[in-house]
Amino acid sequence: MDHTKTLRKIVEILKEGRAFILTTHKDPDGDGIGSMLALGQSLKQAGKEVCLLLEEAVPPPFDLLVGADLIEQEVDLDIKWAGVLVLDCADEKRLGSVAKNLSSVRPWINIDHHETNTEFGDINLIEPKGSSTGELVHGIIKEGEFPINVDIAEGIFAAIQTDTGSFRYDNTSSKAMRIAAEMIDFGVNPWEVTQKVMDGHDLSRLRLLRSALGTIELHHSGKIGIIVLTKGMFEEAGAGKLDSERFVDFVRFIRGVEIAALIRQTGHRKYKFSIRSNNQVNAAKLAFQFGGGGHERAAGFDCEGDLMELKESFIREAGRFLNGRR
Repeated sequence: MDHTKTLRKIVEILKEGRAFILTTHKDPDGDGIGSMLALGQSLKQAGKEVCLLLEEAVPPPFDLLVGADLIEQEVDLDIKWAGVLVLDCADEKRLGSVAKNLSSVRPWINIDHHETNTEFGDINLIEPKGSSTGELVHGIIKEGEFPINVDIAEGIFAAIQTDTGSFRYDNTSSKAMRIAAEMIDFGVNPWEVTQKVMDGHDLSRLRLLRSALGTIELHHSGKIGIIVLTKGMFEEAGAGKLDSERFVDFVRFIRGVEIAALIRQTGHRKYKFSIRSNNQVNAAKLAFQFGGGGHERAAGFDCEGDLMELKESFIREAGRFLNGRR
């Protein structure tokens, strides 16, 4: 089924159904949360019963977005749900416990823009060229002529803004800019949204950044940059995991760096690699070598083992990509 037919099928289901569950991946970002809030609030205003569901409570700073208080950690499965909308999630495994809890509800409608999406849904609206899932949600709302106001517009704006790095990354398209402008016409204040989800920092984040910058390593003649965050650094700074958002960009923007990686410790011998590339390397394909995925310029994966060995393995593989062997 092509994009237009899939879009229309989704709109048909949303118009005919009475109740829907919306969710996104664990450790959600601004695109996942913003997309949930925008589509969820639009469907509620259209008279639908909606459950916005996450495995855990909404993490800061996204809890500052309008409607974040509507997100729940439990769902009443006695209700006759007409479907599950899974937003901004490339793989069913990224849903965590939510996937198991919702296995009996069908159809699953998978709406995403990751090029590594496994198309796990019964219906899959996947657009890797899209700037964000928020852009796809905008398309659904417009196609279905569902309600939109300033609160709904804030979710769409935040989704696009966060996934384009405040309209700086190379996934920033003219379409994304036009949608953002439309959201401003609905009353969104870009400065207020930026302060909520991008630039409003606690001192703990700056303490964590100070520690992180001291770990920067450069390899392969300065083309690979790595930064490391241990659990001890988070504890010493009094910071949470989301305080490290976009730290990888400090390495990415060093002149000459093509591949940047932030390695964050998530548990005993457990680590999350966040990868960014600038021009030459497909970050999603690099992450795929380690069981991960993502976008051409932004991807990641989880792994377990000795930090030095994991780092050396990544550097070797990244070097192969730089040399055109992948």
